[in-house]
Amino acid sequence: RNTRPQPFSGTYNGDATPDSINKLVSHLKQKYNYDPGGYLDNPEKVNVDRITTKLDWNINQANKLSLSYRYNSGSRYNTSASSSSRINFFNNGYLFPSTTHTGTLELRSRFKGSISNRLLVTYTNVLDNRNAIGSNFPRVTIRDGSGSLVFGSENFSTGNLLRQKNWTFNDAFKFAAGKNLFTIGTDNLYSNAYNVFIRDLFGTYTYASLNDFITDAKPTRYDHSFSLLENKTDEANSPSAASFRFLNLAFFANDEIKVNDQFTLNAGLRVEKTEYLDQPKEDHFFNDTALAILSQSYDLRGARSGQIAKVPFSFSPRLGFTYKIPDENVTIRGGVGLFAGRIPLVWPGGVYNQNGVSLGGVGVNNPNITFRPDPTNQYTPQDLGISLANAKGEVDLISRHFKSPKIFRASFATDRKLGNGWTGTIELLYTKNIQEIYYQQLNILPPALQSAGPGSRTVYTYSGTPVKPDLKPGNINPYTDILLLYNNPGKTGFSYNFTAILDKAFRKGFAFNVSYTYGNSQVTNDGTSSQNSSQWRFMETVNGRNFLPLSTSDFDLGHRIYAYASKKFTYAKEHLATTINLVYNGQSGSPYSYVYSGSIVGDRSRFENNDLIYIPTSSDLNTQIFLPNTVGSTTYTPQQQKDLLGQYIQDDKYLSKHRGEFAERNGARQAFTNIVDLKFTQDFNLKLSNHTYQLQLTYDVYNFTNLLNRHWGKTYFLSNDNYSLIQFAGFVSTNDLTPQYK
Repeated sequence: RNTRPQPFSGTYNGDATPDSINKLVSHLKQKYNYDPGGYLDNPEKVNVDRITTKLDWNINQANKLSLSYRYNSGSRYNTSASSSSRINFFNNGYLFPSTTHTGTLELRSRFKGSISNRLLVTYTNVLDNRNAIGSNFPRVTIRDGSGSLVFGSENFSTGNLLRQKNWTFNDAFKFAAGKNLFTIGTDNLYSNAYNVFIRDLFGTYTYASLNDFITDAKPTRYDHSFSLLENKTDEANSPSAASFRFLNLAFFANDEIKVNDQFTLNAGLRVEKTEYLDQPKEDHFFNDTALAILSQSYDLRGARSGQIAKVPFSFSPRLGFTYKIPDENVTIRGGVGLFAGRIPLVWPGGVYNQNGVSLGGVGVNNPNITFRPDPTNQYTPQDLGISLANAKGEVDLISRHFKSPKIFRASFATDRKLGNGWTGTIELLYTKNIQEIYYQQLNILPPALQSAGPGSRTVYTYSGTPVKPDLKPGNINPYTDILLLYNNPGKTGFSYNFTAILDKAFRKGFAFNVSYTYGNSQVTNDGTSSQNSSQWRFMETVNGRNFLPLSTSDFDLGHRIYAYASKKFTYAKEHLATTINLVYNGQSGSPYSYVYSGSIVGDRSRFENNDLIYIPTSSDLNTQIFLPNTVGSTTYTPQQQKDLLGQYIQDDKYLSKHRGEFAERNGARQAFTNIVDLKFTQDFNLKLSNHTYQLQLTYDVYNFTNLLNRHWGKTYFLSNDNYSLIQFAGFVSTNDLTPQYK
């Protein structure tokens, strides 16, 4: 059982005041009988029950069989904290219950000489049933100057269920021949997945202001998805689910060569083949008509509706070594190799349900509608003047010969025993992405405009809504989005890490370890979402999300200092023992991006917040156009805003060094964090019938520093890892694409 507070005590930069936010809550309760929950502290709660059993059977001296069963049932309240740019209410989070049953059979066998075999068979049954928190209600986002207000059922949890049955079969056979120890084997996975995912099932509304919502004005955007194969969604047996089977076969061989007592060489090869065993449903209109039109603007890389990727064989050689120098108490080790991975099944799973046949959807800017609070009675395409044939929703595609992600990795390390129980280690690690993911939105025409003034960039349209391809001349484009997943054809990401470790093993139960690590990671797409559309949508860019350069990863490490100290006290004639552990972690804060509130590029809508800002110089500020800005009861003149922005830039460690440039994705960092955890372990050693049984109790105090002082042990975070510093307020005119700001 664990509860993690997520308090918000900072300053909200939107137009709404605490009083107007409270009036919004009262309005929702009185008019719609809906409670959005609080917004000043949205704690994440985790409840988990676990059962683990294991049976070992020594069949004979040569064979040992182990059977195990693990049960894991947990639920988590996933909530988002409010921030300076966004007010999140507790009930706009989601509840994630998950139940897993795992059974394992392991057989270890020894034969004559040095021949051995290890067989491991595992079965896993997973049920994830994601739901909204609180009463069912449409999702609402209110644009609020430089901020936003968000409430209602989490729109990705309104129709969301995953059932997965996985079998793994792993067998490794070892035998020696002279100085060689050979290992050959196979490592296979079979998966049967059933995934219902219908986002925006309860309706999703976006409003230009708080007053527009309160007065029941028209929204600026309406999104709604639904099943095309059933009238009412039955999550457990939906014909719209992504239901498919997946097989990954792998064979490996390794030769450990003991050249002499000091030098050991390892050489290995792993060969993998991925197969999707079912074909997706086909949208005939897409293949017969849309495909040729889209191909005029984009390279579809062999993708088409009703087709899953034919993943080619993957070959991954590896080479490693260990060299010992006993006279110097030094060990040198390292290696190079290729390593392939698997992508989450939800990404290709989109091809099986986001196909223009199973799910329909509408996404309309400035619709002529008002708010409907009933989640089961949302606007249909017909209500919006759209025929069902023109409401095919999102289509997810994958390139014909998509290759699984693969990296090249090289490591080099040296360990040295320094005497008196001290050991020092230095390690270098370099990783280069060979095959990585890339997404492209095909349902927008390429940009043809350019903004004027300092920080000129790509612009899709003056209005901020990109033009869609004319797939049905004389009629509307039937798709909300068309996303293509393929391998990045350009520069791929990389990372490197340096680590230094000092370790001391003392007598009488005392242990100590300290390490320092510096790491840097560059990526094209971090791949953090379960949705293909979100993989594309939530990337911060300068010229649009179809044109991604390398950038700092969301998971870039920076600097990290780790220290561990432990002392064990044994007493009562060794019947009792108490161990005290202290762990310190000091780490660079999470990276984040400076973005505009509102989109200059306009590759999805004017209300997106993923355009990286241009950091103006002093002379740039003099030429940029700012409009009067009223925050609360105070109106700031253009010159006052320029002065405040200039001062903020000058005081900011990152911005001040990059004036006259575009802000980099994840170029800035949160504050350094310092956290100490405390752990007590109590051992009871009980002797019964010449056997000793041990009972152990543990008590953990996470972030002990914050318990000592509420100002210590703070961690910092931003919604979506970005900060809207400047509001884009539109262009001067259709003929003058000079941006205006607030």
